[in-house]
Amino acid sequence: MTTKEIDKSQYQAMKIAAKARKIKLSAEQDLYKKVDPYFFSAFYFIEYHTIRDGKVDVTLDITVKYHRFDELQYSIIHPDSPLRFTDKIRANSGALCHAAFPRLHQVFDFDEENIPQLCEDILDFLEKYCRDFLEMVEKEYGDLANYYIAHKEINPRLAGLACLDKGDYEGAAECFSHPAMDGATSIWSVTVYTDEQRHRAEANGKNIFNDRFHRSRQEQFYDYAIALQNGLEWTSDRAMYGLLPEERN
Repeated sequence: MTTKEIDKSQYQAMKIAAKARKIKLSAEQDLYKKVDPYFFSAFYFIEYHTIRDGKVDVTLDITVKYHRFDELQYSIIHPDSPLRFTDKIRANSGALCHAAFPRLHQVFDFDEENIPQLCEDILDFLEKYCRDFLEMVEKEYGDLANYYIAHKEINPRLAGLACLDKGDYEGAAECFSHPAMDGATSIWSVTVYTDEQRHRAEANGKNIFNDRFHRSRQEQFYDYAIALQNGLEWTSDRAMYGLLPEERN
């Protein structure tokens, strides 16, 4: 078979194998399943060019997260635009809470005449990987939130969300101001419409040009934690234009 034929055969086989385990499969090769309170997903890519001696490399991007973190993160970034999260959006969209582990490259047995077995092997590996991870988390940290918090130097955004989830706003602010916090390069180009919005932007040191300025997601996360610490409602103006000096104190 050609690579294209193998790929088509593999996709159909994975669709059947995943459905039998109540796992969903997208056309983009995302496998995902919601099991309260978790959401599991994995993007997989079979490196057909590596086939040799009955073996093939498979690239895997695996995610284990609390599904409620998707809504929590989205509410910080878009407080006035609620979104109904489907499993597909949680697995593969710009709105999801990214929580993937470092990319894995795993070797599997490969038989061109038995593609379904490769699919079963991939699913077996993913289920064991996630099961072993959660068993380790429960044994060593108690829960997934504590795991994130214990590894805040690696992913302070997830640690900050975990702190928010526990009602620890001060801890969340500390995480969101961590040097390793992502979002610094995720930039909004924000338009100023009102005097209050201009005042907020200028109070946050923004250079406004043609009624526009730049604001990062990192700034939004930090301001959100401070706003909750000070008992403030999180509004679109506070999210996009920043907190006033008196709101930070």
